[in-house]
Amino acid sequence: MIKKMLLAAAVAAVPVALQAQSSSYFGARLSFDVTHPAGCNDGINNGSGFTLTGIYNMRVGQHVYFEPGVGVFYNTMGIRPVEYRDQLFDGSVRNFGLRIPLNVGYRFSLFDNFDLSAFTGPWFNVNLSTKAHLQPNFESPDPVSSPSLFDYGWHRFDMQWGFGIAATYASHYYIAVTGGIGVSSMATFSDLDGKHRLRRNTVSITVGYNF
Repeated sequence: MIKKMLLAAAVAAVPVALQAQSSSYFGARLSFDVTHPAGCNDGINNGSGFTLTGIYNMRVGQHVYFEPGVGVFYNTMGIRPVEYRDQLFDGSVRNFGLRIPLNVGYRFSLFDNFDLSAFTGPWFNVNLSTKAHLQPNFESPDPVSSPSLFDYGWHRFDMQWGFGIAATYASHYYIAVTGGIGVSSMATFSDLDGKHRLRRNTVSITVGYNF
């Protein structure tokens, strides 16, 4: 009896699986990012950059979809004048890494060939390189290197919670406004006032194409 019930359930699941497979697609996304460091008074300022992501959109219901992805990002952030090797420098943070978004969304048709969707989910950032790009301040000499900030409290991994609203035209052309709120620390600093945790907040305009 149990074997018959399992067989019937498997047979019933085949059309659903085939429908989900036929409704799934790959896509490419290019985001123009503005980064706002929050939660730290260590003099890290807003910056900008971009993220290039490949996604797989999988339909899991009539309107609900799951969209995992993997991409590369490059972002810069300003820093106040810092002392390095007994000299004073201006500079910026240059951050390169991988971003893995795992979004769940709800899609509905607004007009013919025009869909709107809202989505949310965790974004995992793997920081491959985080360096301070230094420039001479006043009479300081040119720096001989760009120091790695992993030696100064910056982390290899951080996490954001992402959300956004997207529009798709003719099933292929994609544009979205997205945001990511820092959940875990991107860097941790200690000074006389205690420990400070720097979180990554981002706002992005995204364009893309669905294949």
